[in-house]
Amino acid sequence: MALSLGPEVRFMILVDAFLIVAMLFFLFLPITDRRTVQMKLCVFILLGAVLAVSVTRTDAPAMRLAGVTSSR
Repeated sequence: MALSLGPEVRFMILVDAFLIVAMLFFLFLPITDRRTVQMKLCVFILLGAVLAVSVTRTDAPAMRLAGVTSSR
């Protein structure tokens, strides 16, 4: 079953995927010194916060159940 998502929802999914890839990049960056650890931690927390806001602000498509009609 294919979901018909609007262009803004597809764009937000793309943005969320990019944020996850960026978080994984910083997660697997090698640790060389204290400054690297601080930089990794700050960027990881910042990207996590942006991802959390993005996920909670994205509108979900209208739910369609089989056999149920809506009068909207």
